[in-house]
This record gives sequence, C-alpha cells and structure tokens, in this order.
Amino acid sequence: MDKTIPKFMTHKRDIFRFLFFVLIWAIAFAFVYRPNVAIRGLEYKEHQYVYYISTMIGLGYIILCFSRWLFYTLNKKRPLSVKFFYFWIVFEFILISIGLSCFGWSINVPNTRSFAIIFPRTTLAVVSLLFIPYLISWLYFSLEEKKFQLNEILKHKNRPRIDDGLVHFLDEKKVLRLSLRLDDLLYVQSADNYVYIYYINNKGELAKFLLRSTLKSIEETFESLGLIRCHRFYVVNSKKVSLLRKTKEGLVLELATDIACEIPVSKTYLSKVAEFFTS
Repeated sequence: MDKTIPKFMTHKRDIFRFLFFVLIWAIAFAFVYRPNVAIRGLEYKEHQYVYYISTMIGLGYIILCFSRWLFYTLNKKRPLSVKFFYFWIVFEFILISIGLSCFGWSINVPNTRSFAIIFPRTTLAVVSLLFIPYLISWLYFSLEEKKFQLNEILKHKNRPRIDDGLVHFLDEKKVLRLSLRLDDLLYVQSADNYVYIYYINNKGELAKFLLRSTLKSIEETFESLGLIRCHRFYVVNSKKVSLLRKTKEGLVLELATDIACEIPVSKTYLSKVAEFFTS
C-alpha cells in the first residue's frame, strides 16, 4: 500500500485526459439524470436550472483541476504513495462537496434548509457522480501502463546482445540469418521488404548479405549498439564513421575502411546525425 503511485496518475497527458473525461461525464450526467440535490426545494424555471447546474459543474471542475494541479506539484517534489493518493481522492470529494454545498446554500433564499442538511446529500451526489469516471479512468490508464510495461519488457528481451563479440541478425520471423562482429559491420541499406547488410569479411573484402527485414526494424533493434539512421535508405554503424564531409549534394559520412565507402545524409536526418556526432 505504501508503494509509489503508478506513473499514469502523474503524467500530464493522462491527467488532462482524466479531467476531460470527468467534464464530459459530469455534463452528460447532469443534463440526463438531472440531479437537484443542492437546489432541491427551490422553485426555478428551465433556464435557471441550466444556470444552476452549469455553475455547479464549473465550480466542481475548477476545484478538481486545482486539486490535481496541487497533487501533481507535490508528487513532482517528492514521489507520493498509493495510500496518500487514496486519502487525496477522499480529500477531493470532500472539497468538491463543500464547494457545491456552499453554492446550494447561498441560492437557498430564504434559507429553508441548513448547510448541515445540504452537505451530506451533496456529498452523496458527488461520490455517485465521480465514482464511475474515477473507476473507469483508473482501469483504463492502468491497462495502458501494463501495455507500456509489457512493450518495455519485450523491447528489453529483443534487445541485441553481443555474444563472443558477435552481433546477431534475425529475419522477420525471428530466425537467425547472420552473425558478425560489430567492428566489421559498415552499414545497412534498404531494399523494399529486404535489407542489404554491408560488412568486411574475413578476407578484408566488402561483402553484403540480403536479409528479409525492414530498415526501421534494424534501426530500432540496433540503436543501442550505435547504429544510426542517416537516410531513407541507410542505417550506418556510427563506430565506423571517420569523417563527416559537406559536399554540393549535402553531408556525407566517410567510413574507416580500406575500401572507399561514403554514405549520404539526407535533410530529414541531418539534425539528428549532427547532434549524435557532436554530443
């Protein structure tokens, strides 16, 4: 119970999504179910009901936004626990209930009902209103977090390993097709649904191997080993780059080999390549 709260409860994007969902739910609930707990006993016309309910939704939403902003700020300074988060939800419910009860009491003229009567009824209505969006949001974001964690596990599992100095290339069916030393790998070139892997063989000659895969897959799989995308058709082994040279056609990467080898850098990847080699 004292473990740190899930990340999805403190991400700005998820907080905004939660607040938006609560707002839509509150509007739908108010104008379909038409609760009148705080304004019960008053005589009002339809346009007055819209005004009262809109004001109550706006007031409650402002309080909720303030609460989540405060919680986000506190958690940013020091990671909070799940237990604290549960207490905070109760605090939110009470704070919203007090605000709406004060509004209901203020429009109750003459004061035929006391605040003590309005508050418990309003609290029950607030809990009933917010319980479902809170529960749905928690389940949804929890599922999103589990999917993210699973992807991270799979990514880690599929991360390339260097066994005995060898890098292993798998095809799209995860079948091993080629193993070579990282230091012998030069670059990878796209060829539709295939890629050509260029490397230096044991005779010191330039060789290539055709692999059924995509350049994007190669880039994502071997990025941690220093392979960088520099062109729509090329991924280069950064450890083999000896010189960055500017030509009329654009930037060119020269590879440190006995065989003349130059790889173009397209405008799309120019800033990424420059940042990589200058950092």
